Amino acid sequence: MNRSRMIHTSTSLPILFFFFALLAVLALALMPLTMVSAKGKGPVVLQVSAGGRDPFASFALTAKMYADGSMTGQYTDQFPQIGGGFHAVLNCVSVVGNDAWVSGVITSGTADGQDLTGLPVATRVRDNGTSSKDPADLLGFSFIGDPTPCTEHVDYPMFEAPNGQVVIKQ
Repeated sequence: MNRSRMIHTSTSLPILFFFFALLAVLALALMPLTMVSAKGKGPVVLQVSAGGRDPFASFALTAKMYADGSMTGQYTDQFPQIGGGFHAVLNCVSVVGNDAWVSGVITSGTADGQDLTGLPVATRVRDNGTSSKDPADLLGFSFIGDPTPCTEHVDYPMFEAPNGQVVIKQ
């Protein structure tokens, strides 16, 4: 009688069953780790934040770009002089030198009684440093309804924000 055949037929079924059961348990146990790493965006490779307040408006934005090219961001602008403001989710951030452009879609807001929800919005900011000897940082106006993606680097007009701060980290 062939011994290898006997081992194969008489003892290999429980061993094979145990082996495949162990593999299945390991696969199920490791699946959440694999899924987490597959969803990972990687480290932040670019970050833009800006904020400012004056008697006429209140402005804040933050945007992060990750190593995989994805980005997240929020943008709010309040303009009480015309009775309004908005919140937007950013879907684009681009930096050249110390200027950053962002664009996205307004998720809620009004201006002069008009609903702004769903409209595109874009702006530009400039980081002129943090020293008291540096010129003031610059904030752009909110261009509501402008569908131009931030990567177009439109020369939007900006104004000094002596009470504001823009930070661009690459």
